[in-house]
Formats: sequence, C-alpha cells, structure tokens
Amino acid sequence: MNIIASLPKQQRGISLVGAIFILVALASVGIAMVTLNSTTTTTSALNVEQSRALYAAKSGMEWAIAIVTNNDQNFVDSCTGVVPGNEWQTTEGYTIKIERCDDVCPACCDATPGACSLNPRITTIAISARRGLVGDTFYVFRKIQSSISYDGS
Repeated sequence: MNIIASLPKQQRGISLVGAIFILVALASVGIAMVTLNSTTTTTSALNVEQSRALYAAKSGMEWAIAIVTNNDQNFVDSCTGVVPGNEWQTTEGYTIKIERCDDVCPACCDATPGACSLNPRITTIAISARRGLVGDTFYVFRKIQSSISYDGS
C-alpha cells in the first residue's frame, strides 16, 4: 500500500514545505553567525590599530617634550624645532603630526626681552597620529595634548 496515496489531497507536500522552512531557518542562522564573526574580527583588529595610533602619538609627544625642555634649558623659544604642521612617518605606516605648540610665559611682560627665560613658562603641545584615509575600514586617528610648566632651572 502506498502511504502517500492514502493521505488526503490537502496534506500532500506538507513535509516538503516543512523541510524548506527548516533549511531557510538554518541558513539564516549560519549567515548571522558568519556576519557576527566577521564583525568581531574587524572590531578586534581596529582596536589594535587604535592602540597603536595612541602609542605613536605618545611617542611623538615625548619627542616634542624633550625638544621643548632642551630649548628651555638653552634659553631659546620652547617651540623652536617643534613646528606645527611638521609630520613624519613611522615604520608601521602612521603619520605623526605636530598640531600645535604654543609657548606662554604668564609671569613676564612681553616688553622685557629674555624675561621668559627666568620665569615659569607653559608650553602646550598637541600631537596627532593617523593611519589610512578617512572613510577606510581601518582608518584610525588619535590626538593628544599636553601642557608643560617649566621654570628654566
């Protein structure tokens, strides 16, 4: 006896519909898992790149601070050699740029030449590090700013 022939005409093919539904559901779950895995991998890689950009900016800041404090000890303008707009490349492909270097001597009068070499001064430095182009998947940009108070002694 044929089992399919004994079913009413309204129930024929119902198992095919159920099987297709299950296949579509499993395919959707599989696609969601692949997408989630890809997104997680991309996010992790971007976090690493952002950390590297931050450390590149910090190294640029340390370089600028060394120049500024050396200039202060030699009684020249603190920002000499730390020119805003200057940029250089690291071996990892990051571009480090001097965004700002302002030398302020709050305790002295601008009319007194050399007075800032004797009084406390404040130098503000801003450094940025970037890699890639704006809009790229792995574009990273970090900017840090620091103010240094130095009395010249």
